[in-house]
Amino acid sequence: MQPEVTEFLRLDPRLAAIEREVEAIRDDGSRAWFCSNFLWLPLNTRLRLLIGVARLPDPELLDAPDLYASGAYERMFEHLSRKLPPCRGCGCRRFEPYRSAAQA
Repeated sequence: MQPEVTEFLRLDPRLAAIEREVEAIRDDGSRAWFCSNFLWLPLNTRLRLLIGVARLPDPELLDAPDLYASGAYERMFEHLSRKLPPCRGCGCRRFEPYRSAAQA
């Protein structure tokens, strides 16, 4: 059984730092558009290096095999991406009907 997100955050504090960055993202409405994907992409690049098959361990931390599982990355990706505000007025929304149709 795969550990919960809270365990991943405990095992590598760098993951908790990314979570805090995601939680700080806000759509303050000051622009005509907001794209959470634009903000998420650099964070996701860092995430890939902290959890999952591309993980780069921190030599100062006790390394945990659970952090190398592809399912661990998928779980953290889902957890963090759900915390982002939705896109508004950006190009991402144009593809929503196609994503919905593909999932049906």
